[in-house]
Amino acid sequence: MRLKPWQIIVVGVLILAVVISFFFFTRPNPAPLKRLVEKPEFQNGSEYGNWLKGEILPGKGFEDSILAADGFDLRQAMGVVNALRGEVDFRRLKAGQSFKILMSPDGKQIVKFVFQPDMITRHSLVWNREKKDFDYKLTVFPTTKRIRLVEGSIDTTLNQALKDRGDVSNHVRNIANGVLECMVNFRRYARKGDQYQLLVQDRIYKGEIVEPSLVLYAAYRGKRTGFHEGFRYEDGKEGSVWTGHYNKEGKALVHSSLRYPLNRIHVTSTFGWRRHPVTGRKSFHHGVDFRARNGTPVFAVAKGRVVRAGFSKLDGNMVVLKHMDGTRTYYLHLSRILVGKGRLVSAHQEIALSGRTGRVTAAHLHFGIKSARGKWLNPLNVRMIAAAKLSKKKLARFRNQVEEITTKLNHELFLLHRFPDGSVGVTASLPRK
Repeated sequence: MRLKPWQIIVVGVLILAVVISFFFFTRPNPAPLKRLVEKPEFQNGSEYGNWLKGEILPGKGFEDSILAADGFDLRQAMGVVNALRGEVDFRRLKAGQSFKILMSPDGKQIVKFVFQPDMITRHSLVWNREKKDFDYKLTVFPTTKRIRLVEGSIDTTLNQALKDRGDVSNHVRNIANGVLECMVNFRRYARKGDQYQLLVQDRIYKGEIVEPSLVLYAAYRGKRTGFHEGFRYEDGKEGSVWTGHYNKEGKALVHSSLRYPLNRIHVTSTFGWRRHPVTGRKSFHHGVDFRARNGTPVFAVAKGRVVRAGFSKLDGNMVVLKHMDGTRTYYLHLSRILVGKGRLVSAHQEIALSGRTGRVTAAHLHFGIKSARGKWLNPLNVRMIAAAKLSKKKLARFRNQVEEITTKLNHELFLLHRFPDGSVGVTASLPRK
């Protein structure tokens, strides 16, 4: 059927109306104008994005541990490390310590980084857009102190006796062993039934112990050893090399558990006269040779300063440390030196890698000790390294602290060994004479 002109016009108007209505009612809403003030990263305690969690890996530092998380590059990891360098002691990193990272939406910038080495300490970095750098904040949650007495007798060794207990951490056990070994030769003179006594100061947070605890006092009485005791001295200055344990006369008790430069000890050549393995001539060996494969970590045996780090034709790569009392320790034939001259190092800090440089036949570590008077000592017979004695001013401070510790000790003994009549059972405690 042929439409009339007026019908064609009506149909056209209807079609146009349908198209116009479809356009207005189905078109998506226009995007709002971009706000001049950008949305903050953190608002009311909530952050955009998700936290990425990680931990310090065994044998790795901060950089490698961050890089192990997916999506991070060396530039980002270095930015975090450089921001924390003056705030965190990287030498004390431990495997398993946790950190978490918050990234910007585009994944190009670390917005926030939180490192929590223990349950009460939190190092936080927040990216400052204006400065184009991180702002740092340290948070330390308050703890309460608790003093407790740990005592008992040994069946086989002191180490095993402490290990068998449920209330002594590895840290406390190592400290106690180290302090007492400076005064007692356990290998030769320890006997079943010998007694030990420790006064430990814990930090408590939400009912849990925050490591490390402090060993304020350590004592040992044995059938063959007699009575020995050591006290902790707090120098009052953060990081002071004088903070540590001393006998009652103020002579330092440097942990003998740290007096060897390797984690595993196997003597291949002792101190004294021997036939040199290279020259074949009889000569005096001024140290001890330990078996060590190339690249084995070498540790400082005590706190000290690097007075030499370099190469010698006979000794190869070598490091020499000078300790508090003037004693020097020598580490020879190294494959790599990790510290520079003038640097202050702590006990058991990694300072080098063993090797076979210099005049040698195979990879090993030569370790030597020279007294402040210049006399070579047999490292296997030295029970204390760098056993400095406190000066007059420090000694007076130490004696005051000894009195305070003794008061705390007597109080704990009173609580533990009190009889119904109120007297203290000193026979159940370690006799002092």
